[in-house]
Amino acid sequence: MATLGNDRTRTRRLGQGSLAALAAIATIAVSGCTATITTSDTISDRWVLQLANTADGDITDGSMEDLISTIRAGCQVRIAWGARRAADPSRTIEHSAEPLWISIRSGETVTAQIGGFSANLSVLGEDPAEHPRYERFGGTEQLTEWRADIGTDGSFNAVWFRAGTGEFIERIPQRHPMRWYADCDVTDAPPLYPSDSATRVP
Repeated sequence: MATLGNDRTRTRRLGQGSLAALAAIATIAVSGCTATITTSDTISDRWVLQLANTADGDITDGSMEDLISTIRAGCQVRIAWGARRAADPSRTIEHSAEPLWISIRSGETVTAQIGGFSANLSVLGEDPAEHPRYERFGGTEQLTEWRADIGTDGSFNAVWFRAGTGEFIERIPQRHPMRWYADCDVTDAPPLYPSDSATRVP
């Protein structure tokens, strides 16, 4: 187990021997409230599935409450998704990334920003010149990067830009089924926003 600050504890990667030595349930204190971390064999693989959503935002596994609790407790989150090339569905790609920024919106939706990735024109095993955006990206002579804002509602808004200059290239809104993982399994973590109603954003 690893301690976060003075009052947070979360489960990190545990070997099978360590799991056998630990109690099945560990209790942690977060901001004066109690959150429960459940240890299981899945934690030995570090990442525990908290929520899976369809491209339309329907939840197919886990729950929004589970995902939000792990975020509130300070757990590390990882998002995974995949896609097929529209012109050739036999060409597939699968991604997994840790977000740079996570937001919980009114306790109902989670959005995250990922980015700083270099565009790989041969990402699906094709010749770079065959990539649909080869010319738009300036071929292989200019480094292109992309970022995306994604959500549990299935939204995936990607932006491509020129590395170094920040020049905007293209925005491509998409929708994807996604899986949201965390490196601990937490329940009943308290909200991050203050209870004082006078503390508000514009």
